[in-house]
Amino acid sequence: MSTELLSGFPDQACGSARAFRQMLDAMAQPGRILALTPDFEAPAPLFASTAAICLTLCDYDTPLWLDETLREAPVTDYLRFHTGARIESAMGQASFLLCTPASAAEALAHADRGNAEYPDASATLIIQLTDFGGEMLTLEGPGIKDRRHFTTCGIDSHFWTLMEANHQLFPLGVDVYFAAPREIAALPRSTHIKREGQG
Repeated sequence: MSTELLSGFPDQACGSARAFRQMLDAMAQPGRILALTPDFEAPAPLFASTAAICLTLCDYDTPLWLDETLREAPVTDYLRFHTGARIESAMGQASFLLCTPASAAEALAHADRGNAEYPDASATLIIQLTDFGGEMLTLEGPGIKDRRHFTTCGIDSHFWTLMEANHQLFPLGVDVYFAAPREIAALPRSTHIKREGQG
């Protein structure tokens, strides 16, 4: 099947608005896992949940980088067609970086963190993963009453070391969305992440 035959939201305005509300809720409540089940199919290996995030956030003005696992022609053609976003080859030039757990640390290390004048010009990571299982983390910060537990989604320890350094840059820094097949979660740069054994 050609990528042109795979649709996006049946009703773009309503579908993207619903997805955006869920994404806002996820970012406002760091580490909380929320359902995101758009009514369309995306070309493998892209999940529909991941596609919904991209179709909601990306446009002609937001270069998009994809890691090797996801940089398949059906996926890149689909995202170009539905978002108009340019597929960027340099991580540091992308507004959004679409990756898997294997490339998450490298993407975070090279992503644009914004600048003092425009901290909101920083990049956003979108990490596609199979599920939310893994090492338990403790989250603190805005949007969290006392603390919240969150699992690492199978992402290696180096990523979480970089995430803590990312937090120290606030108000600069990168925000992160996680997308499992039917669920999403988010960790904004303002969230303090503690791993087991940390004080």
